[in-house]
Amino acid sequence: MSNHEQPPMVMPPYHSPVARPSPPPMDSDYYSEMSHRGRDLQEYLHILLKRKWWVIGTFLGVFLAVALYTFSQTPIYRAATTLQITQDNPGSQVTADDKLSRLIGSDNLEKFQQTQYKILESFSLAQRVLQALNLKENPYFRSMRERNPEKPESEIEETMVNLLLADIEVTPVKNSYLVEAAFKSPDKFLAQRVVNAIADEYMYLSIDRRNESFALVRKWLDKQLQEMAAKVQEAQKKLYKFGQKTDIYTLEDKDNVVVQKFIDLSSLLTKAQAEKIAKEAQFNQIKEKGPNAPLIVNHPLVAQLRQHLVAQQAKVSALQKVFRGEHPDLLAERAKLAELQGRLQAEVQRLQESVKADYEAANRTENLLSESFTAQKGQMAKLQDNLTDFQILKRDAQTNEQLYQALLARVKEANIAGTMVPSNVAVIDPGRLPDKPFKPKTKRNLVLAAVLGLTLGIGMALLLEHLDDSIQSVDDLERACSLPSLGLVPLLSTNGRMSLSRSKKSEVLGIRRYFPYLQRSGRSDAEAGDMDLVVYNQPQSMVSEAIHHVYSSIMLSASGRPPRAIMVTSPNPGDGKTTLVSNLASCYALNERQVVLVDCDLRKPRLHKIFHLDSQPGLSNYLTGSAALEEILRPTDIPSLKIITAGAKPPNPANLLNSETFKELLTLLRERFQHIIIDTPPLLGFADARFVSALVDGVLLVARHNITPKSAGHLAHQLLTPAPVLGAVLNCVGYYGHPYGGYYYHYHYKYYSKYYGDQRTD
Repeated sequence: MSNHEQPPMVMPPYHSPVARPSPPPMDSDYYSEMSHRGRDLQEYLHILLKRKWWVIGTFLGVFLAVALYTFSQTPIYRAATTLQITQDNPGSQVTADDKLSRLIGSDNLEKFQQTQYKILESFSLAQRVLQALNLKENPYFRSMRERNPEKPESEIEETMVNLLLADIEVTPVKNSYLVEAAFKSPDKFLAQRVVNAIADEYMYLSIDRRNESFALVRKWLDKQLQEMAAKVQEAQKKLYKFGQKTDIYTLEDKDNVVVQKFIDLSSLLTKAQAEKIAKEAQFNQIKEKGPNAPLIVNHPLVAQLRQHLVAQQAKVSALQKVFRGEHPDLLAERAKLAELQGRLQAEVQRLQESVKADYEAANRTENLLSESFTAQKGQMAKLQDNLTDFQILKRDAQTNEQLYQALLARVKEANIAGTMVPSNVAVIDPGRLPDKPFKPKTKRNLVLAAVLGLTLGIGMALLLEHLDDSIQSVDDLERACSLPSLGLVPLLSTNGRMSLSRSKKSEVLGIRRYFPYLQRSGRSDAEAGDMDLVVYNQPQSMVSEAIHHVYSSIMLSASGRPPRAIMVTSPNPGDGKTTLVSNLASCYALNERQVVLVDCDLRKPRLHKIFHLDSQPGLSNYLTGSAALEEILRPTDIPSLKIITAGAKPPNPANLLNSETFKELLTLLRERFQHIIIDTPPLLGFADARFVSALVDGVLLVARHNITPKSAGHLAHQLLTPAPVLGAVLNCVGYYGHPYGGYYYHYHYKYYSKYYGDQRTD
């Protein structure tokens, strides 16, 4: 198949319509939902790849700055020692079971630990370390005296101590008695010496403070012990005198007869009341129901007698049917029946009297116990009055005794501790010589720089993408213009030229579509060639395929039949609408449809250059009456395609396109051609396209990828609101500039070229 032979697309047969076809309704809710839809992961990846140089530049800038700062720092070494600091037995804790004392002791422990941390960071401890190590002769500290010879020695020493304190760190270990003391210095040997001296001097300081406190503690404890001994003796005397006065010789309630008798009577009374209630219930039941009471009915002997009585009655009844009234056997059975009835009545009477007797006995028992309990309650109340006072005196005596014993134990502890002079501080891990610098932390700084640089780079790329108002994807096109997308066309620029370089290797690696610098060598479908008639000249190129997709979308865009008169416009100049018009008209003509191409861009016409024709005579000449229709209808090299050029540039293009003559011209062209393709000026700034849009069956809006602002697309759609807008086309989409475009190109070359045997035109 030659380059100019394109297989015709099968479309529905054409019928001359009476009315203009209606385009598909635009769903405003759909585009409103699209405008609020977030981006997916693929779109974010595309944004980062598109603005990769911002990401790489920001990353390298931050990383190199942090690396330069890190490697220019002086290495600082850090030596640390771990101390165990425990508290002495708190003086406020009297007994081990005193919960309040434990709470107070816990609060004191926290205060004690905070105090020790401050001592480790104190000026006095640092001064002792400075003197113990003779750091005044160290070169690092000696330089301070050499730089300030006029200052007094005390002020210089104070400055040295403050400088030493600035590099001391004290860090407590959580949930333990451990604390870490560290020192930082450019000299690692000095760091080790200082941190070990801090531990030693702190221990010496703790021992000195302890020895000084023991003398005061012993003196105070002796005084308190004498006072407490006097209080214990006085409390014991009061307790004994009160016991003798009130006849209380037992100390526990369980040994007191009055209390035990009160408890026993209370238990017996409760039990008697329960038995009375049960007996009363049985008695009332028998009074109400008599022999039919459940207590009597369920009695074993009564139930047995009733069974015998029923059986005897049945037997007597049977004999009465056989014998006469005076028969001996009958009389004998009747006597047995009377005997059973008497026994049953006697048993029922006995049970009723027994229940009544039990109830009366239970009632008398309750009354007697109640009287005894009331009398015992009075004795118990009198005993309680005396026991209350006794217990108060008893608790006072016990408390004083406990305090006395605690003070006595403290005196013994103080005497023993004063001779042993122990320390509550221990060195767990002495300071070791550091083998590597503590600062700068090269790996951490470089990792953080990489993370920060990458984060800032990604943020910069997303910010630029957010600030970029241009249409960058099909979704942007549909959201901004509120129009359906009829297709996208690759790199069809304003002058009809393109360059689609790609290597063989990128056919295999689809990822290369995101890296344009990898595609600057190799063959192309139209190597910087004329793309104004690419559908006719290169029918198997990907651009031709893209325009055929647009053609198919237009033919299927309206219900009933395809639109006949189609106007193509764009929001701004340079969006590539004229090149799209020429190729779209070629596509119609190659599908054996009679097409006329009308150049209504009377301000900056270009169609006559594409087809290598003179501009005059053209449309403006016809509309001004200086040329006939046959003069302006010119044939082209493409069969079934004729063109009407723009003609001479008029002073008032909008008035000519809004004239009745132009409307009559479109009517004549509808009678002679199946399709009319009209090229118009841009919408924004000129009213020409709006006049023409009212006379056509469909309007095609062209937007340029990464160039046309979203606001311009939205305004263009508003200006075309009364017109039958078919949809929009995204033009000049690069191989790497759009995710859908990249997929389209990759799919086209991988499958479409194989279908045609990879026949490409150089």
